Amino acid sequence: MMTTKKRRAVYLIVFTVYMLTVLNITVFRFGSHYAERQINLSLFSDLIDVYHNAGTGRFVYLFFGNIAWFLPFGFLLPLLLNKTSLIKVAAAGFMFSFVIEASQYVFRKGVAELDDLLLNTLGVVIGYGLYRLLRRLTDGSKSG
Repeated sequence: MMTTKKRRAVYLIVFTVYMLTVLNITVFRFGSHYAERQINLSLFSDLIDVYHNAGTGRFVYLFFGNIAWFLPFGFLLPLLLNKTSLIKVAAAGFMFSFVIEASQYVFRKGVAELDDLLLNTLGVVIGYGLYRLLRRLTDGSKSG
């Protein structure tokens, strides 16, 4: 059985690798440099345009991709911190997403979009729900 200290070290490593991967994909990516800074504060307008112009596949990829990439944040952060509230995890995920969107704007590495902030935070909340579900299942198996 792994000690609590070792388990937390593993969680820290996994969480760090996860965050660096997300930053690499969203901010530090090569070959993606916009000529000017772009920001979109209209909810889902670009996603609707993608749906109409690029098709369902691209829409699903962007919509659910933004959610899926942030599921691990909502799942791993409470593991790392050993229990925390939904509000704290959602706020931390929102701030991480905000930093990404602001960095994309500042470094011209993408379009800073309100949609992304909302969908990323939804992914964090769903990830937290999965964490709570797993906790409930594993806590129930220990007492049974």
